[in-house]
Amino acid sequence: MKRWIALVVIIALAGAAAGYVIDAPFAPFATGPWRQTATFLDDATAALVSLVGRGGAIAAPLLVGAVLCGLTLFAARKADGKQDGESLPGPVWRPEASAEEQAAEQNDRSGPDRRSLASSMPDPEDLLVRPVVLVRKARSRSRDWFDDTSWLGGLPKLAGIPWPRDRNGAPLPFAAQIDLARIAAAFPGNPLPGNPLPEAGSLAFFVGTGAVVPVPAGDHEFSRPPAHLPPAYDEGGFPLPRHASRLSHEFFPFWPVEAVSLALPEALRDPHRPGDEPAIEQAMTERLAQRYPLRNGPLTVQEPVERVWWHGALHLANLFHVALDEASLQIDRRESRTDGARDDVELLGADPDTTPLRLEAARRAVDREDARLHACRMQHAALEQVTQAMDEFTRERDPWAPLTSEESTVLQDVLVHVNRDCADLVRHHVPQTLADLAAFSLRAMVSGPPEALAQVSDAELAHINAAYRLANLHQHQIFGPGGSRRAMGEDHRRDVLLLQLAYDDMMEWNWGDMGLYQFWISPEDLANRRWDRASLTFEEG
Repeated sequence: MKRWIALVVIIALAGAAAGYVIDAPFAPFATGPWRQTATFLDDATAALVSLVGRGGAIAAPLLVGAVLCGLTLFAARKADGKQDGESLPGPVWRPEASAEEQAAEQNDRSGPDRRSLASSMPDPEDLLVRPVVLVRKARSRSRDWFDDTSWLGGLPKLAGIPWPRDRNGAPLPFAAQIDLARIAAAFPGNPLPGNPLPEAGSLAFFVGTGAVVPVPAGDHEFSRPPAHLPPAYDEGGFPLPRHASRLSHEFFPFWPVEAVSLALPEALRDPHRPGDEPAIEQAMTERLAQRYPLRNGPLTVQEPVERVWWHGALHLANLFHVALDEASLQIDRRESRTDGARDDVELLGADPDTTPLRLEAARRAVDREDARLHACRMQHAALEQVTQAMDEFTRERDPWAPLTSEESTVLQDVLVHVNRDCADLVRHHVPQTLADLAAFSLRAMVSGPPEALAQVSDAELAHINAAYRLANLHQHQIFGPGGSRRAMGEDHRRDVLLLQLAYDDMMEWNWGDMGLYQFWISPEDLANRRWDRASLTFEEG
């Protein structure tokens, strides 16, 4: 709607400006304070006519208006198409309904049972009163980590339901599966009409282009990932990469969650008063802080590092390979720029109008490009040697075993060497310290298989369980306004927040700009259990 208002305003202003040029001057007919304004506009019109002619002066505002309209439509289209980007979702995946399903849908919409169910649903804004936060559970050595009924990451349990795919047939990355009985249990004593979700079964959530899959209650096995499942994340990097690499993983770390409902203070329970979203989120944060320490940043390891695991060394070897692959492209670009600089010197030398000063500047440019190319080749050769050495150093190592003191010293020397002598090639790939590698391994081990957890000390496990169970800034959440001001304030003011997935380094959910994935559904579709009509948005945090 806003884009059309902007277009109407632009067209009206352009037309008014062109009309003014046609009928000017106006100052002789103006009186009072308008005479000075009209005189200024008449002078500007006269100057424009003298510059481009009367026809050009009439066409100029129309041309400017057309350009502004085009830019407005392009910006709107880009905003709509933002979901097609590398890390942003596109349109929600919806399976095509059969003729029988379409007929059943028409009956559902008109049937008295469905109408009564929809009319009994609470106002979606009433769900601001009791948002439900999904808190990652503490890791315990004494219980089966993979036997919980609500979890983030890992694989889904779809009970034979086909894995959802996008419009091109690519399987979607799995993000979470929530036991609806656990959500219902978080609502005892709720002053609202009731929990609007079913009280049995579960919902499985997929990102990418987005899908919500209802799963019937029962003891199901984890689903086998389909062939050609796109990577969920690059280890130590970013989620939903466009292309797979040796750093890629098909699914996120597995982490069970518990549902914690948060009743808000009376002052924030007016569901029809907009603008309370920041205060609501602050109230949620204060209530969470009474039970869980809030995050003050990503998981870190303090220097001096006591232990480093071969998992980190193997990761570093993979990082060297990735940097080496991209280094070859950098050399190609450097060679191309050097060849271009030499061509410029030849062209200038053949031009009799070229001044000696300009020719000397072009030759200095060749020298600079030559020096950069030589440095890049030297760094590439050094990186090749250290990559081969790291491959030998890490060959057939147990990833969960710690390095000895001497081996840690070798690894430290390697880090110093590559960050000093191969800086241009590894700057965006390789960590600076052993502490970075140790923190990376701890994240993987604390949510990993039992043999990985066994290498985490009691002190390290207790620290992570105590201080790192919440997301980094906003929370993983069901109901409430969520962390997105724009989505709740505009597009989804009347919708229900089915699930919010926040930035969380422990989950490898390093969403861009501390962003949020949010699944929304209208009250009518929620009442009719039309999960296929849920929409997925991505907002900056």
